Amino acid sequence: MNRWFSMGLMLMSCLILLTGCWDSKEVQSINFITGIGIDYEDGKYIAYAQLIDFSSIAKQEGPTSRQASDIWIGRGEGTTLSMAINDLYQTSQQQTLWTHVKAIVLSKNALNGRLEDIFNTLLHSGELRYTPWIYGTEQSIPDVLAPSALLNQSTQTIELFEPIKLYKQFSAFEPIRLHQLLDGFREPASVILLPSITNRNHTWFNGDENPPLVKTDGFFVITDGKNQGKVSGEDADGTRFVNYDHVYQYPLYVYKSGGKLPDLTLRLLDPHTKVSARMEGSGVTFDLSTSVKGIIIEEHVSNQSPQMMEEAAEKQIESAIRTTFEKNKSRQIDSYGFVEHLYRHDLALWKKEVQHRADPIKRFKLGKVNVHVKILNASTYKYTE
Repeated sequence: MNRWFSMGLMLMSCLILLTGCWDSKEVQSINFITGIGIDYEDGKYIAYAQLIDFSSIAKQEGPTSRQASDIWIGRGEGTTLSMAINDLYQTSQQQTLWTHVKAIVLSKNALNGRLEDIFNTLLHSGELRYTPWIYGTEQSIPDVLAPSALLNQSTQTIELFEPIKLYKQFSAFEPIRLHQLLDGFREPASVILLPSITNRNHTWFNGDENPPLVKTDGFFVITDGKNQGKVSGEDADGTRFVNYDHVYQYPLYVYKSGGKLPDLTLRLLDPHTKVSARMEGSGVTFDLSTSVKGIIIEEHVSNQSPQMMEEAAEKQIESAIRTTFEKNKSRQIDSYGFVEHLYRHDLALWKKEVQHRADPIKRFKLGKVNVHVKILNASTYKYTE
């Protein structure tokens, strides 16, 4: 009897273990969305979903090719965003999951007054996490969701999905996650710098081919849920010193003698700016105090003392801060976040000069801009804190 009892227990144990596998699914039988794109055109939402073939990636021991990990782009359309997403399901062939989304791309049209609807729909599903990187773009969304990768690496390692690694090496345009945008989006007077991406590549070649590669090319300034406009190129230089959360390192080419060759190249580290506001005349004047560290990378003019180098760098940074402010002010873009500064640090002044004005930025001025540069290495071989 004990023998039959023991055999029965063993059989039951096996059945219990088997039941845990009956509902499991192989990776290749599920559509894992890795990127989302949202556009708005002619009164309709257009939802794009990016799929990457994880099964072929998993079979590779080394780098994968673009052909081995095919990228598929789905397109759904509807008068609401939820209708556009549901439109994707009709021909998806199998279950689709949104829990692996790593990047969200919004078109310029979607940024103009559609953000509230977009986030309400995306976050009510309960599947999407708050950690994807988020971008804006002026390009076709399918183009930026179907990128190439260098050296046949997995597309999961490109800048679209892992921007912080490149940003630590070259702090051009600061990446943000969805939860960071939402925190600012829901706060009154907040200014959000949403990085802009493009796939135009004029740098890397593969034989005669010039493959599309994702890169950041500027940022959109979002405030009160609306897009003030895009800032790119040299027009963004001053913002890096005033309104970025963290700048790891960025080159500064110092032109003192007026030639095409810079007299000095510095690697700038960790700039910090203190802002103070005061009433002056018929508007608000902002005084800035910026401190930044620098490391000498190249020196093309000999016999320059560290003090001379620091003074030259200070003048160039001050010029960048003033030029950026004036250019963006002319476009009614508050990339320095001065409205938010007043709201958080001088509410009485904000109520007087901002709250009931349609264009408060016109009454903003820059006052004193004090820049302090500290060069950490006095020679090529010496590095001091």
